[in-house]
Amino acid sequence: MNLSQFRDWLKTVIDSPQWYLNSMAGKVDRCITLYATTGAPGRLAVGGPQATGYAVRPVSIIIHWGKSASAAETKAQEVYDALFGQSATIGGKRAWFYMPQSGPISVGVDSEGIHEYIVETHIYHER
Repeated sequence: MNLSQFRDWLKTVIDSPQWYLNSMAGKVDRCITLYATTGAPGRLAVGGPQATGYAVRPVSIIIHWGKSASAAETKAQEVYDALFGQSATIGGKRAWFYMPQSGPISVGVDSEGIHEYIVETHIYHER
């Protein structure tokens, strides 16, 4: 599974005026950016890749959401709730979400005063 497949699926469950992968372009008040990250253990079954039925894709989701702290927190919780304990079909493969944190993490405001949150997830998906 690649990051753009996950973004395309996430767009079907979360509303955002702008979506980005691995960097945020320009100055916008509200957007969601997905970053490939590290932190999930690799998976390799005894018998090698051909015997390994699933892989793990760790993703950081940045919610960059206006100058209202309350609105930003609400949007970040919406993203978290859309993934927590859920499964989906992404790119024709089954996927499950593991949330390594107990909720969205506030990272404060950027230089323009826009509130930001991070939602971390590990996507376990069929190979």
